[in-house]
Amino acid sequence: MNANSEHSSNVINEIRSRIKKKGKISFSEFMEVALYLPGYGYYRSDEKQPYQQDYYTSPSVSPVFGACIAIQLRQMWLLLGKPKEFSVVEMGSGNGNLCRDITKIAPKLDVEFASSLKYFPTDIDDEVPNQITGCVISNELLDALPVARFRIIDGSIHEVFVGLDHTGNIIELTDKCSDLRINQYLKSLKNPLTNGQNGEFNVGIDQWMSKVSNILKRGFVLTIDYGGYKDDLYSKSNVKGTLQTYYKHVYGLSPYQKIGQQDLTAKVDFSRVIQAGEENGIGNIGLINQSDFLINNGIDQMQNHLMGINLNSNEKQENVYAIDMLRRVENLGGFKVLIQLKDQDGIDLEKLWTSVSDLEAFAQYTPLKVDDHISILPSQYSHSYIEIDDLFEGFTESSQN
Repeated sequence: MNANSEHSSNVINEIRSRIKKKGKISFSEFMEVALYLPGYGYYRSDEKQPYQQDYYTSPSVSPVFGACIAIQLRQMWLLLGKPKEFSVVEMGSGNGNLCRDITKIAPKLDVEFASSLKYFPTDIDDEVPNQITGCVISNELLDALPVARFRIIDGSIHEVFVGLDHTGNIIELTDKCSDLRINQYLKSLKNPLTNGQNGEFNVGIDQWMSKVSNILKRGFVLTIDYGGYKDDLYSKSNVKGTLQTYYKHVYGLSPYQKIGQQDLTAKVDFSRVIQAGEENGIGNIGLINQSDFLINNGIDQMQNHLMGINLNSNEKQENVYAIDMLRRVENLGGFKVLIQLKDQDGIDLEKLWTSVSDLEAFAQYTPLKVDDHISILPSQYSHSYIEIDDLFEGFTESSQN
């Protein structure tokens, strides 16, 4: 048995054990085990970050992403009055690319800012500092928090559960939703959901935002992920829901295949993130596309600088293409950036942007890709795609009313 099969077997055995004890488990519990079972879950495997083989993130594509974040952090530092200690807590830091790229360029941007910068890259179960002045950052973290799944059947909300058939195979079940949070939230939508409509409800957002509020005494929250406002996520255009799987740069497998070996994600409901923030004393500044965020933090100036420096043609092409990926709306540029604020008044999006003259000056420090940044050329990674309806073909469903 290879390592992947062994990990998957341990995850499946844990899921089966829980189902046998409870009769069925929620999809959110299934997803939590599949992703986070200590030692074996997708993100908790003893292997060194196997998930890097399955997808790429902005920090892994180009160090320019980290450089733009560093420029934004410097501006936040200025808006907070240049505190002597400006702490940045990155939640879900993964391989550390973002931390490295930010801290490497910071002294070039501003020596005083760099001397005040204290960077804390954290991951699952790591201890985090409390009551900092600075910024809490996450990049593609919330989309991997466990979600409940629901389906509208005969005009009522049914929750998706996971059970076993008579032969012990994992199957999907539905039952009327008894979770008041889901029922109440869906009733707040502008347009009622229709029969057959599917969706997700992120069960971890409230706890996550409470943790963020404990970390942050004064400053900013920078959340980068894919998703949108609730009325967009639960519209007819997402009638199948937004749950997606990733395995070795291919997506579209059923969530009940390669359990523990593939990623499970769902679009982030930023309406809930904003609401949970307000309930924890964190106000909303704005939600924008990553493309616009990066443009306001100097990515155009950096790309122009790259075009003018002396590099061999292949190196220049790869660096320029990587920047293009970061800001194209149909690629990573379509991700959303939510900026929130705690214990500080009078700051809007316009005040967050650095002057064009400073951006032009900072462009001389444009970083180049190194070995830790993945090699991506236009001919690579043409993802296979399967409609979400196809994810669940071949799996039994039972409705219990």
